[in-house]
Amino acid sequence: MNRKNRWHTDIRKEAFIFIMIVCCLSSQVVSADFTLNFQPRDPSLGDNRYPDVRCNFPEFGSDLNCGHFGTSDSTPFLQELYTDPDTNMVMYHLIIGRPSSGFSQEVFIKANGRTWEGGAGSAALGDGLCRSGYRWTTNCNAFDPLGGSHDNVFTGNATGDPTAVIMRQILGGTWDSATSTWSCGASQDNCQQFLKASMSQKPIIDQTVRDISMGMTATFSFDMSNSNYQTDNIAGSLQSTVQFSASGAGDFNYAQNVKPAGSNITGGRFTFTGSGPTDANLNPYAYFDGNFILDQDWAKYKN
Repeated sequence: MNRKNRWHTDIRKEAFIFIMIVCCLSSQVVSADFTLNFQPRDPSLGDNRYPDVRCNFPEFGSDLNCGHFGTSDSTPFLQELYTDPDTNMVMYHLIIGRPSSGFSQEVFIKANGRTWEGGAGSAALGDGLCRSGYRWTTNCNAFDPLGGSHDNVFTGNATGDPTAVIMRQILGGTWDSATSTWSCGASQDNCQQFLKASMSQKPIIDQTVRDISMGMTATFSFDMSNSNYQTDNIAGSLQSTVQFSASGAGDFNYAQNVKPAGSNITGGRFTFTGSGPTDANLNPYAYFDGNFILDQDWAKYKN
């Protein structure tokens, strides 16, 4: 298969794997208070008891409620139940890791009360067996998160509503805390970002891979924020290049080398047809040319 044909591919599966992690309800616009900058929001952390957790973040304050989540993991972790003073929207706010460490994730999720479980709020569907008395047994959905032996009604995979979540995840790169911007420097060999800056709109995926010894840089950016979750007739915008600094032989630019550019892109052309945790739909994501099957063994994707 030549290079042009390889790029004439449907990239929907790559985009979908990232989307699998989002959940919850509502399509309200996120206020300025929910800017994704890896900083805490709730100055009265601890007022909501167990939902408020701060571990291994001394720059934000002393540890709080870490015993409920175990103490052996040194990963910085913050969870706040926060009410936006402008909209009164109640949100779970999570920060995992520091941008300076090479990995960090920040998520705002619309809440439905003080806990994750129950109701048509932030709880994913799951099978419900763990909700009474916290029975951590092999019957609980947390013991099979990749669905190797159960469908997603059991695991809860993709049963939440992505229009109630904004999130940012970065791997590698450089984070500028003063400007809340992320970039990938010329000396960095692997940088990735997943950015969903709006509840209503689909995400953006960026990736840069370098082999400095070969002088090779490959960049990939797929922007699906040009459509919402009720739209399947708009494909995302693709930018993809491969450059060899030494001779230029083998360089590739999707915008220049594939004609007509964008004619075979179908990534982003999907809708969310579920209604959050109250809907047991096995395939809540519908693509314009067919569903993406969720009832499968996801372990094969993890490596």
